[in-house]
Amino acid sequence: MISARSRALLDRYALASRVLSRETGERMATEAGQSVEFHDYRPYQRGDELRYVDWKVYARTRRLYTRLYQAERTINVHLVIDTSPSMALGDKLRYGRLVAQLLSYVAQRDAVCQVHLFNGQASPLAWGRAAVPMAWSFIAGAAAVSGDQAPVAAIKRFALKTRFAAGTGLAIIISDLFDEIPLRTALTAIKARGLDASFLQLVAASDLEPTEGQLELLDVESGDRLQVGPDEVRAYRQAVQRFLARTRSAVLRAGFRYSLLRVAGEDEAGLERAAFAALLRAGILIRR
Repeated sequence: MISARSRALLDRYALASRVLSRETGERMATEAGQSVEFHDYRPYQRGDELRYVDWKVYARTRRLYTRLYQAERTINVHLVIDTSPSMALGDKLRYGRLVAQLLSYVAQRDAVCQVHLFNGQASPLAWGRAAVPMAWSFIAGAAAVSGDQAPVAAIKRFALKTRFAAGTGLAIIISDLFDEIPLRTALTAIKARGLDASFLQLVAASDLEPTEGQLELLDVESGDRLQVGPDEVRAYRQAVQRFLARTRSAVLRAGFRYSLLRVAGEDEAGLERAAFAALLRAGILIRR
């Protein structure tokens, strides 16, 4: 669970998104008295933000009603977490879970949030701070397992199967993006659905700087083994840098945000601090 200190700091930030920035402006206008975006009332539900309760209606009826705005009915944030075997290496999945928990806390203040795993599982839709523990519990249960979870296939599956209206959602992909297939087709699938997107590529120290010497490498995705020496290790380092550069270029060309997050920290508190700082540096979290 995210610390109380981080939760207090997160209240100062919002998610970087074209969709959410437009929605925030609309909501600010309505709360300033410009009610053109007001849509309807509905009975208060557990998890609704108290600031959207209409207390004047309560004074008349003694019943709680939540004010609905057009944006509130449609804006969705989808956190998509890589649970493929490679994420178990170098604390990437542990780090990714913390990143997702930080982001879900911010997202559920202003939007409906849903968490998706590469293995096809998805949390219920949630909105409001009261629903944060449910989202955090789902995220904490994400485990790396084998199966059809290669990033490109998993991201395409998410884009094709998830229900949302074009132009009303933000997808945040949390993955090492290690795949033999180019990311291009996954980017096309997301763009075709009218989603805004941020790609957070997680890398561990061992991904970038493997141990020197004579080694036997195990591909945790395929199970293949390979004997390598110093020359192959040097070639691997160069190949990884080219792969990261290609991935960044492809995401940016598609019009999405890209951030490379290096896994740092040893204990849970250290990983949390590192994840928070990385999201600020990357511009994924911005001042409200």
